[in-house]
Amino acid sequence: MKLENKDNTLFPEEKPKLENEFEWNQFIRLGEMIGDGLHNEPDGKWISKEYRRLMVLLNPDIKQSLADQRKAKNERIDNQILKLIATSKCTQKDCGGQLYQSRSGSKIMFCSKCKTRYKAISKKK
Repeated sequence: MKLENKDNTLFPEEKPKLENEFEWNQFIRLGEMIGDGLHNEPDGKWISKEYRRLMVLLNPDIKQSLADQRKAKNERIDNQILKLIATSKCTQKDCGGQLYQSRSGSKIMFCSKCKTRYKAISKKK
């Protein structure tokens, strides 16, 4: 008994290979592992990291959207820190110096006189 498909060939036609089939298969496997909750295990942090790395690799548009989110977050933090700096002074004894933000997007502030470090803590809802 001989099996033939509609093209009269003995072997069925192979599926077309994806350009990065291995990465897609790995992405699917990691997604299943996340679905099973393995990424919450003590040694499962690598699953989330690898999933995120593959997500950005396989879909470059996600990389741009993540960068946009990061920029928006930094702008929000900068505005909050500017408001805080406008109303706050250094609390060290006999200083009262002006505070400044250490870098853009950071919640760390320093006194301009005594270089004391302050950290802005956000309230939990």
